[in-house]
Amino acid sequence: MWPFETMGARGAEAPLWPRHLARLSSAAARLDLAFTPTPQLRAAATEVLLKNGHADDVLRLSLVPSQARVQVVLSSRSRSPVRVVKLTPTLVERPEGAPPADVKAEPRRFYDEVRQQAQDEEADDGIVVGVDGAVLEAAFGNLWLRLNGSWVTPGLDGRVLPGIGRAVLLEQAAAAGVPCVERAVTLADLHAAEALAHSNAVYGPRPACLLGQRAAVALVEQELCALWRRGQNS
Repeated sequence: MWPFETMGARGAEAPLWPRHLARLSSAAARLDLAFTPTPQLRAAATEVLLKNGHADDVLRLSLVPSQARVQVVLSSRSRSPVRVVKLTPTLVERPEGAPPADVKAEPRRFYDEVRQQAQDEEADDGIVVGVDGAVLEAAFGNLWLRLNGSWVTPGLDGRVLPGIGRAVLLEQAAAAGVPCVERAVTLADLHAAEALAHSNAVYGPRPACLLGQRAAVALVEQELCALWRRGQNS
C-alpha cells in the first residue's frame, strides 16, 4: 500500500501544501516508507499543474513503492462540476489488508465500492456506516451535520480520515466562535440534521443532502463556506 495526497490548486499553487506534506510524511512513516520532502518537490508540482492546464484544479502527490525505493509521482486533473453533493448511506465491509481508515493510502477498493454503491443509486458519494451503525465519513470527504444550531462532525476514532479540509474548518470555527462539535454520529442524527455538508481539501465544504431531500445551500455557504474562505486567506 502507498500513501497519497489530493490537493486543491489555485494559481498553480496548493494553498494547503504544508499540511498535506505533514500528513503524507506521517503516513509514509506509518507504512515504513522513506520520504523526505524537498523544496524542489513543490516547484515540480507547480510545473505539472501548468503543463497540464490545471492551474486551478486538482493536484495528486503519491508515494509509490518501487523495488528498494519510493517513487514520487505527481499528476493533476480537472475539478468536478458537482456543487451540491447527493449522499446515501452504504453498507460495505472493509476488506482485510485494506489501509487503515485514518491513513490516506492506496489501494482504495473499499472506498471505490462505497462510491460505486452510491452511484448505482444515483448519488454522488456514499456514506460509510460502521458495523455498529455509526455514521463515519464519505468515500471522498468528511461529513458535517447541523444539529440544534451547531455543526457536528464524526470524531476521529480511527475509522475516520483526519481530513485537511476538516482540520481547517474546525480551527476557523474555534477562532470565529462558531459552535462546532466532534462526536459520534448516528443514522438518526443524519435524518434529523438541519443541514448536511461534505468537505475535503480540494473543494472545501459543499452543501449536501440525502437522496430525495433538498440541501440547505444558503446555510452551508453562509457558515461553513465562510469559514473555509477565512482559512484559505489566513
